[in-house]
Amino acid sequence: MMNEKKDKKPAKKAPIAPVLKSIELFKTVTFPIARLSSVRTTAQIIQNEHGMRFVTRKNKETKVIEITRIK
Repeated sequence: MMNEKKDKKPAKKAPIAPVLKSIELFKTVTFPIARLSSVRTTAQIIQNEHGMRFVTRKNKETKVIEITRIK
């Protein structure tokens, strides 16, 4: 018999692209570090398509990736 967790719903993830496209210049947003590759890939695509620039920083203590718009 398998253990089933019927009450557990997956946590809803914030969409990356709309968040990055809407952040103001020199503002920072955070995502869980588990989404590191998705955030960096999405940021690269937005940089190429929209001319926006971002820098990322991993915070291993709080387990988040911080991304800041610089252009």
